[in-house]
Amino acid sequence: MKQERHLYIVYDIKDDSIRTHLARRLAYYGLRRIQYSVFNGVVSLNDKNEILKEIKEMKLGEDDKIHVIDLCELCRKEVVIIGKMPDVRGHIVL
Repeated sequence: MKQERHLYIVYDIKDDSIRTHLARRLAYYGLRRIQYSVFNGVVSLNDKNEILKEIKEMKLGEDDKIHVIDLCELCRKEVVIIGKMPDVRGHIVL
C-alpha cells in the first residue's frame, strides 16, 4: 500500500545556487510553489524519505534553515486555503 504524505517545505537559504537547486528538486517531486520559499503537495512516503535524504546532503550555510512539515490526515483537513492554488503535478521528467 502506497502511503501518501502531505508536505509543506519552507526554507530560508542565502546561497542562490543551493536555493535554486532545492526549488528544482522539490518541483521534480511534484511539489508546487505557493510562495517564493514555500512548497507543498502530496508525495509518497518513499519520495518524502528521498527528499529528506537530499536535503540532509546539501551544504547549507550556518544561518540557512529548511522546515519539512508533514501533516497528518486530521491536520490536513483543518488547513484553510484562501485564494487560488497552483495545479498539482506528478514527478517532472528532466
